[in-house]
Amino acid sequence: MKRLRNQNGLTLTEMLCTVIIVLLFSSLVAVGANAAVRSFRISMADSQAQELCSTLTTAISDKLRYCTVEADNTVFIQGVGYVKGTAENIFTVNSDSGQVYLGENKLLGVYAYPEGLKVQDFSVKYDGTKRIFTVAFQIEDRRDTKLAEADFQVKQINQETN
Repeated sequence: MKRLRNQNGLTLTEMLCTVIIVLLFSSLVAVGANAAVRSFRISMADSQAQELCSTLTTAISDKLRYCTVEADNTVFIQGVGYVKGTAENIFTVNSDSGQVYLGENKLLGVYAYPEGLKVQDFSVKYDGTKRIFTVAFQIEDRRDTKLAEADFQVKQINQETN
């Protein structure tokens, strides 16, 4: 009778150790991939919020820089016409979608607000003596986490009309 010890192959203990090592390695890879995906999503949301903030800043600045504020505080914007309201409330934010409106029209398209980003705490102040608009707003995500903010001034170029 031949002994089994002399035959080539793996013992049960060696096989179990190999399986345990493979399982540990695969769980580490899964945890690492999860962390990488989470980090990617956070950085993408921050990047998209900064891009939206920059786009809104440029669009609002362009509209206000070339607008004309009449003596009765009504506003004429080139390419838009007269906008209902005063210099401080021509821009509004839809409370449901968080999108900025100029009068009754959207300032930016729907695709400018990715991943549920919305504008909050939007304010415009106008100093008629210096002809300067001060604008401030925040960009938040679905969980109301502040991702970006802007606070800037725009000097009006066009002269007031009487």
